[in-house]
Amino acid sequence: MQNTISKKLCSDMRGWWSKKLDSDKKEWEMMKNLRKNKIADYCKALILPIVVYLMFRFMSHGLFGDAHGMMVIARQSVVSVLIAWGICMNMQMKMWDMSAGAVVVLAGILGGRAMLATNTGLIGLVVLTTIISIILSLLIFVVYHYMRVPSIVSAVGMLMIYESLTTLLFHAEGVKIRGNATILARSPYCFMILILYGFLMYVIFNRTSIGYHVRTIGNNQRISTNIGVSVRDTRFKSFLAEGIMLGMAAVLSVSNKGGAASISGMDSMSVSFDALMSVFMGVFLAKYCNLIVGIFLGTISMKMLNAGLISIGLSASLQKVATGVFLILVIGISSNQTRILQFIENRKKAKRIIKNTMNS
Repeated sequence: MQNTISKKLCSDMRGWWSKKLDSDKKEWEMMKNLRKNKIADYCKALILPIVVYLMFRFMSHGLFGDAHGMMVIARQSVVSVLIAWGICMNMQMKMWDMSAGAVVVLAGILGGRAMLATNTGLIGLVVLTTIISIILSLLIFVVYHYMRVPSIVSAVGMLMIYESLTTLLFHAEGVKIRGNATILARSPYCFMILILYGFLMYVIFNRTSIGYHVRTIGNNQRISTNIGVSVRDTRFKSFLAEGIMLGMAAVLSVSNKGGAASISGMDSMSVSFDALMSVFMGVFLAKYCNLIVGIFLGTISMKMLNAGLISIGLSASLQKVATGVFLILVIGISSNQTRILQFIENRKKAKRIIKNTMNS
């Protein structure tokens, strides 16, 4: 009797272990396929910057794309990427912040002046500029959320105020810094900053409740409120993250230029517009990779596009036209990808039907 029970138990254990091995094998195969698909998707995302590079390398007859030129483009992209990362969560929630460029300039001036007044050097520049940038960004949040002003109106209004402050304060002299305070704009420190802040933004957007709430509000604000997501808290945290990103962008901008000058006439909007285009490109590439990575690749592509247009001798007006056409084509093709593929498939079917009819 005992031998019979023991044999049955052993048989059951072998069956259970065999099923578990089969289940683990299937799970491993599934994970392996997912990794392959993810690698393939990231390779698809890389196609855009590679195509832009090769196109202008050929069109400029080698004037574009040498090692030194690409290093310059990479360094110029750092500030633009930080600004685009800063505004991306607000844009996910359907809020267009056109004041980012003005925040960078004003925070750079005030932070640089505060650093010189306190004689705190590089650390003071980073800390004070970031704090000031956070305050400026949160003021936009207050105007937008509590005064119920539409996002585009509040952003443009605060942009005009911040630009005016750059001319009213310090007799419109801005700020000038020298020495070790500018070291972060040099290579490789600027790229180390980019990696550090990129990792921070990746964690915030993909591994915390803030990112999930941002995406939920962006999809449907009413439903997100009904399921208990606090719109106010999410917006506050989003503008807080924006302030941190714009603060470092201001530090690198001041360090790279050796200071910051006053601006007026909504000149800073061009900086914000470049960041908006980078986010649009990032959203397009997010079909194949993470949004934060997509924004980085989109910014690099836009910077290469601008440099490539200069290398082939286009005027400033034609450069803007070419940039607009490029954006419309890329985003238009992406938005209608399913329809285009369906059209190509229908054409192939029609050709096969005609061929079979003629053969018969």
